[in-house]
Amino acid sequence: MYRVVTPETESELNAYYQLRWELLRKPFNLPLGSERDEYDSVALHRMMLDPDGRPIAVGRLFVGGDEAQIRFMGLLPEYRGQGLGARMVEDLEALARSEKVKRLVMNARQEAVEFYRKCGFLEVGEGPVSFGRIPHRQMIKSLAPLQTIQYRPEWCQDLATRWSRGIPISEKMGMQITHYDGHSFHLGANLAANLNVHDTMFAGSIYSQCVLAGWGLIWLQLKELGLLGDTVLAEGSIRYYRPVKASPEARVAREGMPAALLPLRNNESARFQLSVQLYSGGKLAAEFTGKYVVQPPKKR
Repeated sequence: MYRVVTPETESELNAYYQLRWELLRKPFNLPLGSERDEYDSVALHRMMLDPDGRPIAVGRLFVGGDEAQIRFMGLLPEYRGQGLGARMVEDLEALARSEKVKRLVMNARQEAVEFYRKCGFLEVGEGPVSFGRIPHRQMIKSLAPLQTIQYRPEWCQDLATRWSRGIPISEKMGMQITHYDGHSFHLGANLAANLNVHDTMFAGSIYSQCVLAGWGLIWLQLKELGLLGDTVLAEGSIRYYRPVKASPEARVAREGMPAALLPLRNNESARFQLSVQLYSGGKLAAEFTGKYVVQPPKKR
């Protein structure tokens, strides 16, 4: 039976660091000691043992606020292809969740990117170049719960991850995808994080939530069609009907999509209008009308 343990005794820690060096530093002719850094004393460590108690894998989690970083992941070559690496990642993810972390980040070597994609990570950009010759890719995984999503939950998870990384205010506002069925999209927000001096939702927060709901639906519809594009809001207007005092939720239907997105197949921009309704505790509180433009991706 393979077990994931926390190295605690001196002998366990010695075995843990020795394997970390053998897997991650020795192949590059780096000396003992190079496998450690200044965060080890405050990080969380995991080691996998085979049925005979032999260490075969290592991994580390460093928690900093809402974010945690996985580093020093390694598995002996003869044990690969059995799902043990994924099990190590799952253990580190469970540990992050127990620490109330909202997202996991990591820098993966190029040859490991596909493995981490299968573990639910999204590639978001270039990472550091280790030792001056080993390029990495930056990857992230949102840990925000999306248990209510039954249709395309993995896409909704990717969307939440992109927002978390690219639009930090969405996290500050407590944005949470609450529904997607291929036709309509619902986006909730944390009312407590968006209150004004009157204990109702900021008008600017209402507007932002509506804009983001429209953007999210468009992103998902592009995924449905297998298309790529950059979405921008060309024009927007909003009508406020009542103060938002409970459970703000923006709802938008696809209205003319997918046909409106088809010009992208000819490398042409798609232009269309969406109507987004914002509800306060189930009652209509505001209505946003946005004219969106989806531009073909720029050629590099």
